[in-house]
Amino acid sequence: MKPRIIIFDVNETLLNLIPLKEEVNAALENEMGFEVWFPKLLHYSLVETSTGNYSDFSEIAAATFKMISGKFEKKFSDEEIKNILSEITKLQAYPDVKPGLEQLKNADFKLIAFSNGKPDVLKAQLKYAEIDFLFDGIHSVEEIKKYKPNLESYRFILNKYKISPESALMVAAHAWDILGAQRANLQTCFVERPGKSLYELAEDPDFSVPKITSILEKIS
Repeated sequence: MKPRIIIFDVNETLLNLIPLKEEVNAALENEMGFEVWFPKLLHYSLVETSTGNYSDFSEIAAATFKMISGKFEKKFSDEEIKNILSEITKLQAYPDVKPGLEQLKNADFKLIAFSNGKPDVLKAQLKYAEIDFLFDGIHSVEEIKKYKPNLESYRFILNKYKISPESALMVAAHAWDILGAQRANLQTCFVERPGKSLYELAEDPDFSVPKITSILEKIS
C-alpha cells in the first residue's frame, strides 16, 4: 500500500551526529567515549518507559553522561555536561536529506519528524539543519511520555493524524526503531547509514535504502 504519511526519525537518520561524537570524545579524551555513552542514553530512556516513568531526553543524556564519565576517570559539573551535550543542536543534515525530503514533499507525501528528543531541542535541530520547513508535523515523544520503540509512541502519531498503520511509513537508521514500528504494524524503511545494521531476530523492513533520495522510487 502506498503510504499517506512518512515518519522520520531524526538523529542519525537525518542528522549527522559526528560533531557531537567528537565533542564527547574530546571531553572524555577517549575515541570510544561516545560509543559508551550513547547506547547508555538509549538504554535508560527505555528503562524510564518500561518502569512507567518519564524524564526528558536531555535529562537522561546528562545523567548517563555523568554515569559513564567515571569509566574514563573524568568528573564534570552539571554546567560542563550541559555545554558538552549542547552540540546536539548544531548538527548538519546528511547531504541526501534535504533533496530527498523535497522530492517526497513535491510528490504530495505528508512528512512527519518524530524524535525521542525534547520538543525545543528537536525544533532547534531541524531549524539549524535548515529542513524544518519541509515537515508537516514535528513531534517529540514528550507528547505521550513513552520513548520509542514503545508501541504506544508510534500509535500516538497514527492517532494524531487519524491514519491506519498500513498507511504510514517509518523511516529510521536504527534497527530498534524499525522493529518497534514493525510491531505497531507500520510500513518500514531502513536507512543504511555508516555503522548501522539490522537486528537478525526481527523481520526485514519493507525496504532499505542507502539515501533518503532513494525512497521516492520505492513507494511511487
